[in-house]
Amino acid sequence: MNLLRVVLLSLSVVVFFLPQSAQAQTEEPENPVYPEYSSSEESEGRSGDFDLERENGPKLNNPDEIVPQLAAIHGRCGVADVYVIDCLAERLEVLEKSMSGLARYGEARRILRDTADQLRQITQDNLDQDRPRARMEAIDGSFRSTRPLSAVSAAQRRSAISQAVAVLAEAETQLLRSGEASLGRAVQYQQIAAALGSNKVLLRSS
Repeated sequence: MNLLRVVLLSLSVVVFFLPQSAQAQTEEPENPVYPEYSSSEESEGRSGDFDLERENGPKLNNPDEIVPQLAAIHGRCGVADVYVIDCLAERLEVLEKSMSGLARYGEARRILRDTADQLRQITQDNLDQDRPRARMEAIDGSFRSTRPLSAVSAAQRRSAISQAVAVLAEAETQLLRSGEASLGRAVQYQQIAAALGSNKVLLRSS
């Protein structure tokens, strides 16, 4: 199996992308090779386990865990390149589901869910039809994206990034407003807003 591995030095984590030729968005020649990612075939056997984890837990038990999860997105998606917007969307999807057991954080969940949906739509609106979808996985097996990620086209990348940054900025504003209306949770909402907004740096640097 020919895998292109990328070392994420800031967190000492090794991740790699696994383009799924069987799930490519368009018909492609056998064993295509792309500059950033190498095509490979991999059994989907483990994907069900990760999908199950996304749906059924582990769940967050403390709202103080939300901010570290948002901060960890930079480490997960920092090397995603043209897949970065969909990577961010996927991480927010997973986080939102993991918050299902947190009482009185329904508004935060709604905002994160809407943000993920908008980011995913931006990817689809600016889709690179010539690239296969790809999975991201930590080399030690501690992390794997729960679904294949889609790439934005090089021609539309700058526009897509600008749109994604605007989506995060709007989500920040909504979270801050929700915090003002949430008795006793204003500080938590402010922290969540700041942590989510910090991922604008991730988008701009990609």
